[in-house]
Amino acid sequence: MSSIAVVAATGRTGRIIVERALAAGHAVTAVARNPGALGLRHPRLTVKEGDVLHPSSLRDALTGHDAVISALGSSGLGPTTVYSEGTAAIIPAMAPTHRLVVLSSAGLAVPAGAGLGTRILSGVLKRVMRHPYADMTRMERLLADSDLDWTAVRPTRLTDDPGTGRPRASVGATGVVGSSTARADLAAYVLAALDDPATHRVPVAISS
Repeated sequence: MSSIAVVAATGRTGRIIVERALAAGHAVTAVARNPGALGLRHPRLTVKEGDVLHPSSLRDALTGHDAVISALGSSGLGPTTVYSEGTAAIIPAMAPTHRLVVLSSAGLAVPAGAGLGTRILSGVLKRVMRHPYADMTRMERLLADSDLDWTAVRPTRLTDDPGTGRPRASVGATGVVGSSTARADLAAYVLAALDDPATHRVPVAISS
């Protein structure tokens, strides 16, 4: 990929994706409600204002790219529609681009080979995170119903630790991965997956 749009570019995850994409040589359009908060300058960086809850603001920002990455996320544990409504706004705005990568959560599914501790923790998280998880599920259903070459990347617990440079991934989200994911490893995996057809139209669980 050579031209990438990153939605929610000013968040902790979105920002590092932007930084890593620029370092890898991509042309990047950073899309955010408050673009001034990004605080980055680069010859291959374009910063545009866009709000997924106001879909008309996305059309100019998202067209003409090889891929779109959504780093949308909710900040609390209460009811939310930011994942599903945001993705519903992104899909028509990015046409004719067909490659979309969104961030979801490994907590949506427990691999068959997971140990007892992981299963117990998963049960607790599904109660605590029931509202965000419900909206992520709605988001992934929207993707499945689309004709896009989408990937739902499902990291485990996100941290700001240094990246390992060796993220673990389970394409199809059926295998066991680690308990935490450095945002640096998440960004590296997302960018590496853009050109990988094996990740098209499937969730991918990852960790550091």
